[in-house]
Formats: sequence, structure tokens, C-alpha cells
Amino acid sequence: MLEMRNVGLRFGPRAVLEHANLCLVPGQRIGLQGPSGVGKSSLLRLACGLQLPSSGVVTNGFASSILLFQEPRLLPWRTVQDNLLLPLLAKGKTLTQAKDLAHRWLAHVELEPAVAALWPRELSGGMAQRVALARALCMEPDLLLLDEPFSALDPALRTHMAALCSSAMTQTKAALLCVSHQPQELLQLVDTCMEVTAQGLFEIAV
Repeated sequence: MLEMRNVGLRFGPRAVLEHANLCLVPGQRIGLQGPSGVGKSSLLRLACGLQLPSSGVVTNGFASSILLFQEPRLLPWRTVQDNLLLPLLAKGKTLTQAKDLAHRWLAHVELEPAVAALWPRELSGGMAQRVALARALCMEPDLLLLDEPFSALDPALRTHMAALCSSAMTQTKAALLCVSHQPQELLQLVDTCMEVTAQGLFEIAV
């Protein structure tokens, strides 16, 4: 379970979040909406421990949490295949198992096998985002945090990648916390939607 109790976050004198309360249990999917700068991405960083709260308590009881940023954040000195292999090998997969998973997930995100040998600098923005998505999903996290992960994709690919995420979450019974400015995208991914405001988080209809 992920729980935030009366969480606040400040950068110097500026309050980014105040009185944020959230509870996310295994299998649950929550979407976060709100204008730019209101603290949606900060909530994701707080959830996985990349940011510490200025006040309140964040408790993450999930065993494996993965944050998928809007920027792909691929290692530029590694090929696409190696970007997928590294976390799988670190998780204890054999090289054969890791390669099988890597190529299977590249196919799931509609990338040709030849893409595995490319360097990140040779990818388009949309291709890099899909590689990052494949890297996240092949790890089978029990909590997936998405920060506008499909922003560089055309509408058809956005729909397909959202459906792929939804299917993967259903199969693994993972929890999902997703930031998106696309209401239709959230409809595919979440069962609860919350508005992030300066006064806290409030559930809204989806």
C-alpha cells in the first residue's frame, strides 16, 4: 500500500503541495489531473522516494516501484537492448531470460527487432518513449508511476500504449498512479481520478 498523510512540499518559501492525502492499494489505479506547476509530478517523486516531504508522512509498502518519466532517460552509452537488459540482469534474470523479455516487450510496444541494436541518439522521441515503457513493464513492478509517458506519441499509438499498460496492470494486479492531461487517456488507465490543488487532492468523476 502507498499512503500519504497530510503531506506538504516546499521549495524555499514556495509551497508546492499542502495537506495532500492519498491511499493506493494493490490493483488500484488512480489518475492525477491539474494545471501545470500544481505538484502532480512531485507527488510521483514523493511516492517512490526520489523526493522527501517537507511535512507529513509518505509510506510506500510496495516491493517494486517504477517511475516512468515524461523524458525517456535512457542511458546514452548503452544500446536499446542493453538499456532493457541492465535492470533485468540486476533483478536476477539470466542473460537468455533477459534477452527474451527485452525483445518480447520491444515487440509489444511496436518496435522492430533491429531497434534493439540502436543507440538512444538514433531514436525518435516517440521511439525512445516506447523503449522506456518497455523497460518499465518488463520489470513487472507492483507499483507503476506514470508521468505523461505518451506525450511524444501520435493519437493512435497513445491509445495502443495506454491499452498495453492497462492489460499489463491487470495481469500482474499492480497498482498505478498516473499523471496525464489527456482525459481520454486516463479513462483507459484508471478507475479513480483526483484533482491536485494547493489545498490537497480531491476525487473527481471520470
